[in-house]
Amino acid sequence: MGVIPTFPGNPRQKHQFVIRVDGFDAAWFEEATIPGVELEIDEFNPAGSVRPMKFAGRAKFDDATLKKGMPSDDADLTAWTWLTTANNTEAGELGDPATYKKDIEIAHVNRVGSPIQTWTLKGAFCKKIEWGDNSGGSSEHVIETLTLSVDDVKVS
Repeated sequence: MGVIPTFPGNPRQKHQFVIRVDGFDAAWFEEATIPGVELEIDEFNPAGSVRPMKFAGRAKFDDATLKKGMPSDDADLTAWTWLTTANNTEAGELGDPATYKKDIEIAHVNRVGSPIQTWTLKGAFCKKIEWGDNSGGSSEHVIETLTLSVDDVKVS
């Protein structure tokens, strides 16, 4: 996704979530679903016990979903390039995870562009893109939905 120079600063600004990739503001979105985390439960049945002991197991992370996105000034192919880096159907090849997995930030910002909360999505890659119904001369969002698969989430 291209670089958006600065937060617009418009008090009516609808895009409250900024996506940072490689340290640059890549796109703004109106809605973001931050991945939830769930721990699997491991059970151990000690000899002579009438009930199992439970322990925390592996962590599972949901997908991140970003809706109603506005990338840089012009039509942007970066999300599409990111998706095809993971799976190039034209060439019939799977991508190298070292190339397509990225650590990205999602920052929830207030009306003047100051961060309220930031999440770092580790090992994220573009899983699904849906474009909206666009008309000529429209300044509406370009990406309707962007779905990211993630390995880990850190909150700051």
